Amino acid sequence: MTKQEIGALLALATANFPSMQEKDMRPTANLWSEMLSDIPFDIAKAALIKVLATARFWPTVAEIREAAAEIINPQLPSPIEAWGEVVQAIKIYGLYRQEEGLNSLSPITKRVVQNIGWREICLCEQPDIIRGQFRMAYEQYAKREREEAILPAEVKQLAGDRNKVLRLVGRIGRTIPE
Repeated sequence: MTKQEIGALLALATANFPSMQEKDMRPTANLWSEMLSDIPFDIAKAALIKVLATARFWPTVAEIREAAAEIINPQLPSPIEAWGEVVQAIKIYGLYRQEEGLNSLSPITKRVVQNIGWREICLCEQPDIIRGQFRMAYEQYAKREREEAILPAEVKQLAGDRNKVLRLVGRIGRTIPE
C-alpha cells in the first residue's frame, strides 16, 4: 500500500474516533504501513470498516488483519460439514476410487482425510470413533489455517524458511555417523 492509502485508512479510523484527531498519527502510519503492506488497499479498507463497525477502541493491526483474512478467505466448513463431505465422498467413490474421492473434498478436509487414511475411514467398523478423531484433527487444521491467514507475508516466508532449515538439519543429522 502507498502512504496515501495508509493515510486514507487512518482518516477513516480517526473519523470514527474524534479524540484521536489531535494526536500525531505518524507512528501509527508507520506501523500500519509495515504491518498491512501485503494486504491490497481495497481489502484493507473493507477490513477496517468491518472492525470500525463494532470497535469501541482504536483498531489494532491484529483486528484489521483478522478481518482482512475473513474477507479474503471464505468461511471454512464446520467440522460437521466437513465430515458430511467425507461421508458423501465415500458413498460416491467407495474404497477403490480414493483419488477421485479425495479430489472431491475441500482442501482442509482432504488433508485431514489423507492423514487419517482414506482406507482406514472406509473400513472403520466404529464410525463414531473415526468421526471424533476426524473432528479433533479438523479443528486443529482449521485453527492453524485461520492463524496462518492472519500472518503478514514476511512472517509466513520466515516460517517457510525455518521449515526448510529444519528439514535440512534433519537430513544432515541422519547422515552424520555417531
